[in-house]
Amino acid sequence: MGNSRKLSASCIVIKDDKVLLVKHTYGAAKGKYLIPGGFSEEGEMPQMTAEREVLEETGVKVKAGSLAAVRFTTQEVWCIFLATYIEGEPASDNCENEEAVFMPIEEALTSEQVVETSRELVKAVLDAGKEILRLSEYVNPKFEDGTWQLFL
Repeated sequence: MGNSRKLSASCIVIKDDKVLLVKHTYGAAKGKYLIPGGFSEEGEMPQMTAEREVLEETGVKVKAGSLAAVRFTTQEVWCIFLATYIEGEPASDNCENEEAVFMPIEEALTSEQVVETSRELVKAVLDAGKEILRLSEYVNPKFEDGTWQLFL
């Protein structure tokens, strides 16, 4: 039996006391807001997935940085990065989401329209005492450049 666990990645993007969210059009989160992200393509590192998915879903260009959280299920590993806003205005992809917005953080943390997991993730990155894993400078020399990363 092969490893069928999927890898997905998302970004928490905060700009001017607002957080980037998308309003989903399908699945359990249909009609609710959540942080943008999605599944990795073959051979893609998680930060690249997160940055690509945010751009595809919102039109906003970001740079994934520290690892804010990881969620495991029996089917999936989900990496959530804290990302730096680079450029772009949020716009729906008119497919997976019907809206992409920078929502005021206070509203995002209290709104029932925001998926609970996304609220918890935003709350966690705002907690100054929370440990956040940063990308180590160390790279195992046995691996090709860009294929091995250690977060500490």
